[in-house]
Amino acid sequence: MTSVRAIARKLAAWEAGQPLPRYDTIHHAIMPPDQAMIVAFVRMAGESRPWGIAWGTVGSDPRIESVPDGRVRDDVADLAATFAEDLLEHLRVHNWTFDPVPQKPDLGDLRQVWLPNGQHIAMLHQLSYTYSQTKFGGVNQDILRALGRVSGWMFRDTSRVGNQHVISASQILGDSYVFPAQDARTAHLGYQLAWLTTPGDRDARLAAAADAEGLTVSPTLDPTLERDDLSELVSTWQDGRREGNDVSETAAAISAVLRNELLRRWKLTEQAYELMANNDRPVNGGVGELVTKAHAEFWFQHQRIELRLNDPSHGPAFVAHPETDFHGSAAASRYLIHSAADEAYVGYLIHDDPALFREALDDGRAFESHVVRVYDVGVGRSTVPRWVVSLDPTLPHRLRENARVAPQSSRGHEATIVEIDATDGDLLVTVEWTGRKTKPLLGPIMAKPADDAWVGVDVAFVQSDAASLTQRRSHRVWSAASGPGAWLTHGKASAPIEISSDDGTTDLVFDDVAQIAGEVTV
Repeated sequence: MTSVRAIARKLAAWEAGQPLPRYDTIHHAIMPPDQAMIVAFVRMAGESRPWGIAWGTVGSDPRIESVPDGRVRDDVADLAATFAEDLLEHLRVHNWTFDPVPQKPDLGDLRQVWLPNGQHIAMLHQLSYTYSQTKFGGVNQDILRALGRVSGWMFRDTSRVGNQHVISASQILGDSYVFPAQDARTAHLGYQLAWLTTPGDRDARLAAAADAEGLTVSPTLDPTLERDDLSELVSTWQDGRREGNDVSETAAAISAVLRNELLRRWKLTEQAYELMANNDRPVNGGVGELVTKAHAEFWFQHQRIELRLNDPSHGPAFVAHPETDFHGSAAASRYLIHSAADEAYVGYLIHDDPALFREALDDGRAFESHVVRVYDVGVGRSTVPRWVVSLDPTLPHRLRENARVAPQSSRGHEATIVEIDATDGDLLVTVEWTGRKTKPLLGPIMAKPADDAWVGVDVAFVQSDAASLTQRRSHRVWSAASGPGAWLTHGKASAPIEISSDDGTTDLVFDDVAQIAGEVTV
């Protein structure tokens, strides 16, 4: 359901005649051009494999490769293997580069992959499904499998809130700006960029956006283009190949059409990157924490697996199947990881973004208060400072006893609500300081929580989260072989599950107990 605040923002953008910044800071890492690879796909209608791929780092000429017919499996495999070499090198994946990402890299070591929109991200899942366990490919089999595995990880990580490695250009623009248009239309990258970059008044921008909207950005080509410009060429190429004729000229004609389509998608994505990189707004200070989390996810969910596949002495390698969660403990663990990321996301950013704080204030997830009393409970080393703060009872809030809150702009400090008391004109809330209680707050007077100088000072609070607890639960799932729910996460199948792969062969999918115990290899 659209909130009143969201409607008001759209109306303000319409009045201004242009998109308006959604927040005061950028909520995503923007890496240097040589660390941001742009990838765009095109495919034949009804096909899952790519017909052509464009890739390259920002500021460079992209490499554009295609095949005459996207239904010819071997040709597409060669295309995918060529792309895989550069992708694996760019992401610094173990076994495919001389400089693999270590377990604890610096924040500046982040490598990103930018794609036009969510449909191109979905192509990563198609690559995972096609190649992660492929039985064909000849000399390219190993690199195709590596491409499938890294594509699968990239696709899965995009559903984790706060991910930093894989960027949907249309999504980052949608998260950063409020457009004076319907949400369904602003999912189109060309439409967004026309609104953002066209000079002139609202009418000029609206006309340019409508024109841009007519050119598809998805991997699937415009049906009219495929029918009128490519269908006959593909048929001619197929006939010539069967008859043993020279089809190089026809292949070049197909390549030229696909090149134009790929280049346009690639350039639009590059334009989105440059718009974000040259933005007047700073990157939020909490993004560094998100990058640290992203590095850890890459190591534990992909890089470590690649290391173990190459050297089993490091431990058994658990490889997620691209089709579904056949492994109970893996599914439970990932659910909790994603839940933790969702809980923690706003907490990382809200302390450095006044607009995000105002949004939380309107939703009741933050509150402004006035300190009326400061006192201690306990004796000696067990002394704990408490505050009594007053709130305007007419404003929205979601306060409850035992809830945890943090002072605005002072992440790390934490307090627990121990009592809520309503009076005729005020709402009195007693909070007990539990996190960093001996450290000065990064607030108006830079004093410790126990300092009486806080009396009479206005202090804002935001809801805290239990992401660290959820994160610990995700780790415990793997070792919970007994106890409540073990039958669900650690139940051992009576026989391997058979599943047909994309190339017509049959895989045996073993349960995670057998795989982790080393009874089977993957």
